[in-house]
This record gives sequence, structure tokens and C-alpha cells, in this order.
Amino acid sequence: MSSSINAITIGSLIKKDLKEAYFLPQKPSSYIEEYRFFNSIKYRIFDYPTSSSTFRRLVSPCYHLAAAGNEIPVLMERGPELFLKQHWKLWLPAYPTAIVKSPDEGLQDDVPIVTRAALEAIPEDKHFIHPDILYELQLKSSLQDIKAPTPRHMDENHLTFPCLLKIDMSSGGRGNRLVKNQLELAATLRNIREDCGWDGDVLYQEVIPRIKEVPSFQFYLHKSGDLYWVGTTVGGFEGYGWTGAVVDWNKHDEYEKLVYEEFTVPIKNYLQKRGYFGLVTFEVIITDQGKYLVDLNPRIGDDTTHLLLARYMAMDFGRKHSAIFSYHKHELLPREVIAKANVINARGKGLIVVLNAADDENGCKSNFSIFANTPDEVRDLYYQFISNESMAPCSQGYNV
Repeated sequence: MSSSINAITIGSLIKKDLKEAYFLPQKPSSYIEEYRFFNSIKYRIFDYPTSSSTFRRLVSPCYHLAAAGNEIPVLMERGPELFLKQHWKLWLPAYPTAIVKSPDEGLQDDVPIVTRAALEAIPEDKHFIHPDILYELQLKSSLQDIKAPTPRHMDENHLTFPCLLKIDMSSGGRGNRLVKNQLELAATLRNIREDCGWDGDVLYQEVIPRIKEVPSFQFYLHKSGDLYWVGTTVGGFEGYGWTGAVVDWNKHDEYEKLVYEEFTVPIKNYLQKRGYFGLVTFEVIITDQGKYLVDLNPRIGDDTTHLLLARYMAMDFGRKHSAIFSYHKHELLPREVIAKANVINARGKGLIVVLNAADDENGCKSNFSIFANTPDEVRDLYYQFISNESMAPCSQGYNV
């Protein structure tokens, strides 16, 4: 296996704070009763309409395996297929193969588990951060406790329209609703309360006009207070409505400096005061008039692996442009999806890394990252990959 100082893994970041640990990438659901990580009482999350159990158990956790490393074991109900592991080993030789164990194995000792959320299915003392604190930090209302500019929040009885309604704890952007008048507000609340069965808090936020972009920034906060800047993703190319995250590594340092004093430092201080350490993602609306913090997720994000791979691809191979894509209902089988990516990669015009590929009741789903020298080359590789089969595009959904 080749090595590279730029092949940073999720495990290597965690290892600097925890001598021993597990990483459990599965997210909870409050709408799939048969799901192992069903949060029904204390740590409810709005994820309605919810994704399938297969997606929760296999597709979503695999986002993180390509760059997870072997420093700490990853806990999953079902590990990745052999052809997927071979794909990563072939095209990402600097990254060691992740060690995958079952959740039951991880619960047999006193080693802490790094989770992406508070989970009712595992004991409090097994969480790397107390689940009460983790849940509170991930509430949308906690954003108001950070000393950074945010959009104005409004009382339900004194609203101005249009306004953005946000469910206090939601997943995959499902809890964000734009309402334009009192009738739409009443209908939206009725849907949330009666149809979706959500009895938790909702927030009301002003709509910021004339938005230029909404970058998503990510860093690792160590126990010592040191920061490791992971990178920045931005919405898709023009016309790429289905792209959830685009990286231009030429702007890596520029984006870090853009938000450091006004947002990164206050977020760091807030989280450190509450005892949090680990990966952090935050989103900032940028306009000509100013910048506004609109989301904070203290957890390992869906785009963490892509950003870690983007550093490696940019620094070692000069592939400074990349994007993440999400597709469902492939006409190909998962093994065939991997084989097609391998054929394209062998031509040497860039790289397609399939992060996951699995079948559920609706067909084959996959997520893949594309790395190339220019945005046009990323676009060309994308169309090569989806040609000769019918795929329905879907949003990656990072605004949670």
C-alpha cells in the first residue's frame, strides 16, 4: 500500500483525542420502528418521510468507509460488499481498509463510541459525548447561543412573511419549510403535527434575500482546542441541480479565512465550553450585505469523506475540482455500477470513487465522488458514468 501525508482519515483525527474508540456512522430514525437505532422517546428526530431501512443500515453508513482508516473500528449492522472494498483499495491505495465490526461487538466493553447523534439504543456512558449534550448541540435553536450573525428569529405570534419554518431537530433537510402567508403556515403546521406526528419545537426565521452562495464549512475540534480545517463545499455547478457538494481546492485557503474570525472562532468557543470535540459542519449564507450563520452540525457529516479525499486528490494528483452525486434506481446491479466506474477510471482522465452502492425495494442506489482537473472534466466524467442507463437524479440533501 502506498502512503501519503495528505491521506488523512476519520480515524486518525479521532485517535488524537481518544486512545481507544469505535465509530458508529448509522444515524437514528424516529419513524422506522423495526430499525435498531430507533429514537422514540428522549432523542426524537424528524426524518419524515423517512428513507428505507436498507438505506439506513448500509447505504448511508458507507459514505464514511472509504476514508475511515483502520485506526479505530467502524460499527455497522452490515459491512460493505467485497467488490466495493476492492474498488476503494484499487483507486485509493493510500487509505487503509476500514476495520468493520458489529454494534454488538462494540457494546461488549467500556470503549467509547463516536456517534453521529444521540442514540437511545446504546447506553449513555458508551457515547463519546453525553447524549443529552450531543442532542442539545444539534438542535436548530442552539444556533442562537453562538456569538455570530444569524438571520432574525421570530415569535410565532409576530411573524413577517415569507419566513422559514424549521423543525428543531430534523434530518436531511426535511424540517425546513418556506411559508409565504398565514394560510400556508396553518397548512404546514397541520401537516407537521397531524400527518407527521411531530410534537416537538419549531422555529421561525427571516428569509435572507439576494443570496450569492451558501458554503458548507467543516473542521475538526480537538480536546486541546486545536482546529484542523477539513474544507469547504458549495452548491452544484450551474445547471447541476442535483449536485449537493462541489469542491474547488484552489479556494481552500480563501474560504477558511472568509469565516474564521466571525464564525469559526465563536463556534469553536461555544462547542468547547459545552465539552464537545470532534468534526463540525456549519453553513453560512453570503450576500452583498453580510454573512449569516444558518446551520451547525457537530457531527461527522455526509461530505466528510469527500472533503478528506479531495485534499488527497488535489495535493497528490492536482485534481482540484470535485463533486458528490447521489442517484437511485440504477438499471445496473451494484457490482456492475462499480465495474463501470473502474473502466472509466482506467482511462486516466479523472477518478470516480463510488462511496456506496446497494439494492433496496426501489432499485440500486449509489453515491459517488468525481475528481478531475477542471469543472468541465468533472462534468464529462459524470455523463460518461450515467450514459446508456436510465438514472433518476436526487438531491444529496446537506441542509439539515
